[in-house]
Amino acid sequence: MATVHVVGGGLSGLACAVRSAQAGRKVALYEAAPQAGGRCRSFLDDGLGCLIDNGSHMLLGANTSTRDYLSGIGSAGMLQEIAPAGFPFLEPATGRRWTLRPGSPWLPLWLLSKSRRVPDTSPSDYLQVLRLARAGPRQTVADCVDTANPLFERLWQPMCCAALNTDAREASARLMWRVVAQTLLKGEAACRPMIFTRGLTPTLIDPALKVLQNHGANVRYQARVRGLRWQNGRVVALHFPEGLMRLEADDALVLAVPPDICREIWPAIEAPEQYRPIVNIHFRLPEPVALPGAMPFLGLIGTDSQWLFSRGDVLSVTISAGERFVDRPSWELANHIWDEVTHAMGRNMGRLPPWRVIKERRATIAQTPAVAAHRPGPETALSNMFLAGDWTDTGLPATIESSIRSGHVAARLALRAMDRRPADK
Repeated sequence: MATVHVVGGGLSGLACAVRSAQAGRKVALYEAAPQAGGRCRSFLDDGLGCLIDNGSHMLLGANTSTRDYLSGIGSAGMLQEIAPAGFPFLEPATGRRWTLRPGSPWLPLWLLSKSRRVPDTSPSDYLQVLRLARAGPRQTVADCVDTANPLFERLWQPMCCAALNTDAREASARLMWRVVAQTLLKGEAACRPMIFTRGLTPTLIDPALKVLQNHGANVRYQARVRGLRWQNGRVVALHFPEGLMRLEADDALVLAVPPDICREIWPAIEAPEQYRPIVNIHFRLPEPVALPGAMPFLGLIGTDSQWLFSRGDVLSVTISAGERFVDRPSWELANHIWDEVTHAMGRNMGRLPPWRVIKERRATIAQTPAVAAHRPGPETALSNMFLAGDWTDTGLPATIESSIRSGHVAARLALRAMDRRPADK
């Protein structure tokens, strides 16, 4: 029976493998690490004594590919949906609080309410978004909006860092437009935050592995693919450290690995070479605390800390586009961020609690105009090999949604290639 071979057990690889298995295909998944999940995983931290995520993530109602994936693996009910949508913010330097509350996409009357929009802005300020829609391929977000307007530091910048993991002064305006067009411009339902209350691995990874097990898929860990052999425009073998594994004539291959690994396996690929880091700091508190705004997350303006997430007695801080912090000593960073957290909470929370700093140096590709222009599509010069990953050209920034969408597209192309008549190959 023809097999879909998937190299990489991150979200894109799992999405591809699950979609292929549920289509009735034989699947083999190869992951170089001892576990699946890639950059989106949970683990038991010995120092904190609890399960934490390597990074805090949040879905939105507009993330249809991810929601389909969760439904397919049976874990959609593990998300906490916040409805109606609201995004609480706090500016610690001034003490100002506000909650952005999007409304109808057809008649945006919500912009007329001061309590639902960013402070010190008028409804007309939001027309800046139309400049993003007309952005050229080389323009950044800052090129298209008024950087002197309060909307820049209080909305465009935090939104850009969160979605693109790139500072608005260098991030692709076209990618930012796609985010805005699919969220704010589609109304409240598309903007609803969805929180991983039980963690990333229990929600995104373990249920997918269970599906693959139930379908008889062959999942191999610590199985690093070193290279390929191809002949007559088709992959014919995978090179593992222990030797070659030949592919059958009707097999298909999906490389669902980061761009640097993809180049090692197949040097002919043109893949992005610039990355941006994300830094996460987790604090284990004596007891659960409520965040200002009464939601499980809070955006901070004017501080190094960008987002706070509360899950039980673990308080997590996310710093996207964190180039300034990845080389800073972890103990120094934890103390600095704890000072910001206690100031934001508005009360004495005691001395520094148990903490863990996680630095993902290559969290995403740099989503600048130059890098975005060179994201490859899913098809390759080899007729039975396809690419998946958030770094490929999905039409979206490199996010969970992009990763899963790429896996679904790669699965569709792989199945189509396997269904061709032998004479067409």
